[in-house]
Amino acid sequence: MQKKRYFQNLYNFEESTGTYLIEVSLDNYDDVYDDWDPSPFKKRDIEVEFNDFIVNSSEDIPLKYNICIVLYLPISKKDEKKETALISAYQNHYNYAIERLEKIQSNLNKKTIFYLLFSLSLLSIGYFFFKDDQNIVLNVLHEGVFIGGWVFLWEFFTNIFIKTRESKVEYKLYKRLYQSKIKFVYFE
Repeated sequence: MQKKRYFQNLYNFEESTGTYLIEVSLDNYDDVYDDWDPSPFKKRDIEVEFNDFIVNSSEDIPLKYNICIVLYLPISKKDEKKETALISAYQNHYNYAIERLEKIQSNLNKKTIFYLLFSLSLLSIGYFFFKDDQNIVLNVLHEGVFIGGWVFLWEFFTNIFIKTRESKVEYKLYKRLYQSKIKFVYFE
């Protein structure tokens, strides 16, 4: 028998849909919203603690699995308009996060291209335009140009192999959160 992974012990799994459930118990719909945001329900921002819990829980579950957010509320609080508003606010929050990540990725791509071009420029200058000279100032400048070229080349590779990968994983995480189903369960 295969050893259960820790996330399989922490989260319920819905066999019929192949979905892990992130379950949250609430006293009221307002528990999801930021207390400091005076906007109407549909436009209100999500509470930081709620967001942290959802994001951290989603990070526990591998991206290959779907997730469903299950919100438990007292039956006396049931209100379909507030359900709709909460779903809208939830989707607005994660849609904004996705748009922000797309902007960050676009800026990262621009920086990466700049780093490559600047690195190649500095290294070319270092290799082709400096002659072996006994002048100490020119030798220091020559070494500085080489070091700068290698530093910018390092930044290029860091962006390509580390930052871009991290950004893609974060994007997939927020995309999954945005697309996740929200289910309301009421109890006595």
